[in-house]
Amino acid sequence: MTERAGTATINRTAPRGGSWCPVEGDETGELLYRTFPDEAEARGRLAEASRAILSRCAEPGGPVRGDAGLTIGYVQSGKTLSFTTVAALARDNGYSMVVLIGGTSKYLLEQTEGRLAKDLAIGEKRTWLHIRGPRQGIKPAQRAADVRTMQAALDKWQDDDFDQSACPTVIVTVMKHAGNLSKLADMIAELRPPPAPALIIDDEADQASLDANAASDTQTNPTKTYAAISRLRQAMATNGVSHTFLQYTATPQANLLIEISDALSPSFVQVLEPGGAYVGGKELFIEKAAAHVRSVPAAEMEDALEAQEGPPESLRAALASFLVGIGADHHSGFAGSPRSNRSMLIHPSRLTGDHSRLREWIDRMKADWSELLQEEAASTAPEEREFLLAFLRKAHRDLSTTDPGLPSFDELIRPMRVALKDTQVLELNRGAPPVPWSRHFSFILIGGQAIERGFTVEGLTTTHLARSLGQRLADSIQQRARFFGYKRGYLGRIRIWTDDDTRSAFREYAEHEEALREQLKPVAEEGRPLRDWRRQFLLSPSLRPTRRSVLTQAVKQRRLSDDWLMLDRPAILGSDLDDNRSLLNRVQSSVMLDEDTGHEARTAEQRHLVSTGLPIAQLLEVLADIRVADADQRDMLYGAMLQLDEFVGQPGRSARIYLMGKGRLRERKIEAGKVAQLHQGRNPRTGTPVYPGDREIMIRDEPSLQIHVLRTKDGRLKDVPAFALWMPVRYAGQGTAVQSSA
Repeated sequence: MTERAGTATINRTAPRGGSWCPVEGDETGELLYRTFPDEAEARGRLAEASRAILSRCAEPGGPVRGDAGLTIGYVQSGKTLSFTTVAALARDNGYSMVVLIGGTSKYLLEQTEGRLAKDLAIGEKRTWLHIRGPRQGIKPAQRAADVRTMQAALDKWQDDDFDQSACPTVIVTVMKHAGNLSKLADMIAELRPPPAPALIIDDEADQASLDANAASDTQTNPTKTYAAISRLRQAMATNGVSHTFLQYTATPQANLLIEISDALSPSFVQVLEPGGAYVGGKELFIEKAAAHVRSVPAAEMEDALEAQEGPPESLRAALASFLVGIGADHHSGFAGSPRSNRSMLIHPSRLTGDHSRLREWIDRMKADWSELLQEEAASTAPEEREFLLAFLRKAHRDLSTTDPGLPSFDELIRPMRVALKDTQVLELNRGAPPVPWSRHFSFILIGGQAIERGFTVEGLTTTHLARSLGQRLADSIQQRARFFGYKRGYLGRIRIWTDDDTRSAFREYAEHEEALREQLKPVAEEGRPLRDWRRQFLLSPSLRPTRRSVLTQAVKQRRLSDDWLMLDRPAILGSDLDDNRSLLNRVQSSVMLDEDTGHEARTAEQRHLVSTGLPIAQLLEVLADIRVADADQRDMLYGAMLQLDEFVGQPGRSARIYLMGKGRLRERKIEAGKVAQLHQGRNPRTGTPVYPGDREIMIRDEPSLQIHVLRTKDGRLKDVPAFALWMPVRYAGQGTAVQSSA
């Protein structure tokens, strides 16, 4: 049921999967209308997503909690707006305190504080008390004063003379830094909080928060930031404050794979859906890569930096594309619009020396091109001018393929010069001042790690990304993708220059990301605990999911292709053996099996039964019921199932099941639980074969499951089903990553 009240649409229906029903009040409604004044659908979508998240957090008046939750978005997809809306909804529903852990640098923290002030209208009203948490330059006397101010606000929540609407919610912003977090924990410990829940929001929760000593055999103490977060949460618990530690990230691999018993292991998950204007990896690297991605030759930037002979061709092409775009913006008048920006991002490496060299190149090209674009250059430097104009025409033709409304090239010559002269070139490394977005329209930003995770690049159209993949960590690589975001309105201008290896990595990550989100959505929508999710997902073996240091259990990665998965450690006793025997009976009774073809001289053991083509889904049902005695083989089986699941329902895809020897007992040696040689060999070994060997008993381009029924010579074991799965190359897919639950 919904009703109108003030500026908010009140929905009194519990969110699907939620444990309670948050109600939208004025704080949420005002935020929604400020953000989307004319977009009712966007308001509704954000409101419902926020209700779904908060409904999994601590309930006002409910039992005391202290668990963690995980909210997953895309890179640059509006996660900040999501958690500011969740904070507003928390206030509407009686939360007295919100702590926002907002980045690992001063710049990122201030960027988040700016968004918080804008979204929540902090400073314009008295419903919020914003405390800038401990940081460099804040002395103990100021912290003591902040504690008194916080306590005065919290006391109102326990005074019956104050209506809840007159009780300000304390919101504390703090950098993700061990010292600052520890000092904040001390401040929280001094408070006498009301019996109202609190929310701790961890932005970019896969970075720095997790224990990087988790996998260490020598380091017994957790990393400092992890320990400080634990202290903060303990201070809440000691004061009897029911709280939820709400993690936000676009790259959740580490959070999903840390030890389940870890205090930061999320107990629930929510998956955010972006608005229709969002442009992400699926669109740019799978569906429309040919239109938007351009190749940088391998080692071109590295060679150019080493030779010190000037900018490489791909960098010049990227600058030309950017210049044509901003020239068109000056021509149309868009460059004069308030709060409008266009940016180019250059990401050559981590080394600041490389950034300085790139800055020199860009400054030189900017000066040279500005001079050549003057009309006087037609007489003073005609050949150089014509060469430049031909180069820019090529960029114009390329952009015209995706932006048909682009003005003619001749109309842009003068605006391009104005645009280029007005463009600011900034080298961004740690400690650099914030980008002055309001002072200029166009920027060229050069940097490394400082412009990766969490950094917002306004109006980014052109990217030159030449940095190597390093350790090939999937989550770290994806965080370089500053070119994703709400760019539908200028998608035609987007161009990304990168090498083929990096382009492939982004494509593989996009495939992995979509599959992972589809796995997690039912867990979120059904309100299931995240521990029930099987830790397996599609991921190319060329990428590692995350840094190994935070994981106590390794992740097994495999891409089964044109090969057999030998499940040669079968269940040989107990209920697992009974289950496999029942599975064999079920297959024999439910699947039509006919004798296969072959040489007339084959023995009885070499004659098999085979099914007709079966749907992939039916094969998966059989594979799901197979029991094996070895954890590694179980994980590999799960991985193979995940690999096959990609192809369920696709036309032209089918599978086979073989009952080897028509179900007759096949004698094998089983030692220490392992079948010595499951597959019978070729017979005869030379010359024309009567029997090609068990390895050839399959349909080469169809997944084929062999079921063997075994006994040992001594009769100790018999009627033991064992299995082998053939995976054709056309079913290889991305590959899989599986973390054992044992």
